[in-house]
Amino acid sequence: MDRFEQLKADYASLEQLTSPYRTASGDKEFQHFTEECAARVWGKSGAYTEDFAKALEIISGKAYTEQQMRVIMDSFSGRVQGPDVPQFFKNMTGHDNDISKFLTGFNSLLVSLASIDGDFNLQEANEVQRIMYKFYSFGRQRGFSGLLSPVFGAMDELLGSVPDISGIGTSGGYGGSGDGGSGGPEGDDMGSLDEFQKELQELANKKPKGPRTAMDNGGVPGEKQAEAKEPETPRSQEELDKLLAEMDELVGMENIKSDVRSLMNFIKITKLREERGLKNSKMSYHLVFTGNPGTGKTTIARLIASLYYQIGVLPKGQLVEVDRGLLVAGYVGQTAIKTQKVIDQAMGGVLFIDEAYSLANNKDDGFGMEAIETILKAMEDHRDELVVIVAGYPDLMHKFIDSNPGLSSRFNKYFEFKDYNGDELLGIFNMFCKKNGYTIDDETEKMLKVRFDSMYENRDENFGNARTIRNLFEKAIGVQADRLAALTEVTDDQLKLIAKEDLEAVMETEEAFAADAAEKLAENAARLKELADRAEADAPVADSLTGSLDDAFKEASSEADGADSEQ
Repeated sequence: MDRFEQLKADYASLEQLTSPYRTASGDKEFQHFTEECAARVWGKSGAYTEDFAKALEIISGKAYTEQQMRVIMDSFSGRVQGPDVPQFFKNMTGHDNDISKFLTGFNSLLVSLASIDGDFNLQEANEVQRIMYKFYSFGRQRGFSGLLSPVFGAMDELLGSVPDISGIGTSGGYGGSGDGGSGGPEGDDMGSLDEFQKELQELANKKPKGPRTAMDNGGVPGEKQAEAKEPETPRSQEELDKLLAEMDELVGMENIKSDVRSLMNFIKITKLREERGLKNSKMSYHLVFTGNPGTGKTTIARLIASLYYQIGVLPKGQLVEVDRGLLVAGYVGQTAIKTQKVIDQAMGGVLFIDEAYSLANNKDDGFGMEAIETILKAMEDHRDELVVIVAGYPDLMHKFIDSNPGLSSRFNKYFEFKDYNGDELLGIFNMFCKKNGYTIDDETEKMLKVRFDSMYENRDENFGNARTIRNLFEKAIGVQADRLAALTEVTDDQLKLIAKEDLEAVMETEEAFAADAAEKLAENAARLKELADRAEADAPVADSLTGSLDDAFKEASSEADGADSEQ
């Protein structure tokens, strides 16, 4: 069996495995997720080959030209955050055997896709690691990280065999809206997987952006190095005021805006006291951001990096954004080297560590601890050149800081990012419309207000805040485009207006998807209850059997003792 036949067989096996967990509205979710992951990995390959197009045809059933493939690879090569965990994997919760099978199989599938051209380079290996780590992060939140550990141990062993893996993936200073804050609709996340085919086709129909020198020379396409450059704007009170005004324009986050202004005021007065020869207590500029996804943490981190430069705390002011996958390597000793390279790129600016709690999963996590110790040493040795901001879920971040005395002594300022309420979610949607040249009428706004209020009041741990609103906006303009394309004549007002029916169509699809997921969860809950009831019913029998075994064991021991004494 050649590599393409093997790829086809492996893909078909995983497609069948995930089938029971895919809802009717998300039937092609596994296909779309695999297509996105393949494009991300190939985007790091450094060169186009016909093998990539052939492999994508196996997955999607569609043929792509070389030009189309190059555009697709260009687009996905610069995306740094791993893709969102797909719904079908979330639906696997409670089915441990299938989870293990999927993770092992999908990791192998990604490696097969990366090496389909006969080569598996460092950037591809790091992209595979980044994608797979998303599953590990989700598993840790749901309490089954132990189930995933053997899979990721095998992955580390595989990726650790790649030469000099400690040097992969140390880029930073990435663009986009990061964790989905209100900085704008552009972001690293692709959005809904249901939209992937449409985006893929749109990308394929575009022309490549000029000569691809990075690929032709064997470089990494789209890889953004976090070079320690001086910001384009010089230091001035005017630039500082502009940054604060930019912050004030963000929707919601009133407590954060107040905290940032207080921090700037404190720094200003501290520097003034220093200039006057007055004593100052030692001040830590490192910060802890706590909050759910989509609450604007990355947006504020980027602003603070620029503010720290303007007010004279930092000599440069770039933001280098990383997660565990960009700090931890496959073997003890390599992690320190890999983490140090990231630190070197952040020197003079801010190192922003998302999901920082993942570095201290448990006391036996030597890799994470090695990264933490390397970062702490850099914070001590370069107090005037490096600021570190750590971010993540509130409860997990408090445990993370308390896990190490070195962390608790250096991180004593907490910024709490609250979930957006209904009014704020509506404000974010209107901001997306304004920035992109769209409008909604009064009736539609009233409908959205009711929806967003309900969304906020009934939010759960999966509430996506601004990220959810961004996805809604992007899907709505897609529905609007389909509706207008059927008309013979289209006015400018029609092109601008997102109609109530466009949004209702998106929401109906989302509700159907949620209903299917809820039904699956209810089935799983009923199955678990049945097993629990059965175990409870069997408990007396088990106790009786245990008692009988204990009596038999005592009798046998007594007889053995008697036999020994006779001898």
